[in-house]
Amino acid sequence: MKSWHLIAPEWEALDTIWRSPLPFLLWPVCEKPLLTYWLDEAVRQGIPSVSIEAVDRPHLVRKWLEGSALWSRSIDVLAQPGGGEGKECFLLQGLPSQENLPPVTTPKELIQRWYDLQVEALRRRSSGMIHLDHEYQPGIWFGPGARAAAGVSFIPCWVGSHVRIESGCRLGPYAFLGAGAFLDEDVEVVESIVCAETYVGSHITLDRMAAQGGLLMDFERGVGVEVLDEFVLSSMESASLYPSLAERICAFVFASPLTWLARLVNRGVPPEEAVCQLSRSKTVCLLTYSKGPLCLRRAPWLHMVAEGKMKIFGVLPRTEENWKKLSPEARSVLDQASVGVFALSDLYDCHSPKEPDEWMHAVFQAGNPAGSSNARNWSKLLRIIFINPVKS
Repeated sequence: MKSWHLIAPEWEALDTIWRSPLPFLLWPVCEKPLLTYWLDEAVRQGIPSVSIEAVDRPHLVRKWLEGSALWSRSIDVLAQPGGGEGKECFLLQGLPSQENLPPVTTPKELIQRWYDLQVEALRRRSSGMIHLDHEYQPGIWFGPGARAAAGVSFIPCWVGSHVRIESGCRLGPYAFLGAGAFLDEDVEVVESIVCAETYVGSHITLDRMAAQGGLLMDFERGVGVEVLDEFVLSSMESASLYPSLAERICAFVFASPLTWLARLVNRGVPPEEAVCQLSRSKTVCLLTYSKGPLCLRRAPWLHMVAEGKMKIFGVLPRTEENWKKLSPEARSVLDQASVGVFALSDLYDCHSPKEPDEWMHAVFQAGNPAGSSNARNWSKLLRIIFINPVKS
């Protein structure tokens, strides 16, 4: 029996709509990463070993495999092209046995391919197969813990684990709800995807779209927009990425007095403006003064904390130019980190993402299991806020 060599497509440059922190082979397809379907098929066919050629963010593939531990097979992840000599090679652009798929060349085609994989996976499901979810009605699948109120209508669809669906909702055809999603009353989902931990507000219709947190992706137009109204679309993920009520109150109290002092210290010299990203597609114009300690230079940023958009302690916000200079591995880590007014990098005289070593401190802070809220970091906050950089 030949071994398999799976080649992950290098589509990161095309991912301009979702901007997912994960490579395509780890994108969810009916809640399971695409790679899972191939590894399951390898086990079914008795393939003795599998190698994965993952040039795009191989460290995330390795991390996912280490956390899965589901296959009693030898699996190697290769960060460089090659390694398929003498093996049966497959390009992971679809599900196993899918043939003659057209190439993906545009961001619109990439999002469309992702949706098409959901449809194909649902069509292949059978009640005779082993699944954690169950077939509630023909073509309608429910994951463990999913709940739907009375009066919800279904056409072929897939509902992930612990999803909550309120009354009056209409799902399908081919609607896909990720784990932990919440549909409020009178929501219609037609040929669309609602990603995990996403809230969809009352009386909303999603038709040929995908929603992930506050990001809405249009399949037909090939665009993504950030919905700012949390009563329409919002993320239900851990609140650790957002400032606590105490942080917001503290920022509200000190923002205006510190901004007034900053104007006084800078003698009327206006602050510098920079458009920075606070999330995947949410940008804000931050004002930064050039003189005084950090608590004065970044005093206007505290207004963002009071509004719930930044934390007091997190990684520094970055411009689009700064993001483009990061390696894919660093970008995938920082993309999921909370943004703050003050950062660990400030302790090492790296007060801007323009500094060549700032990204290393930011990645370390983002990867810290205790996050940016651990006691050790907070104990250094007073030292940080009074740092007076030699240069801006």
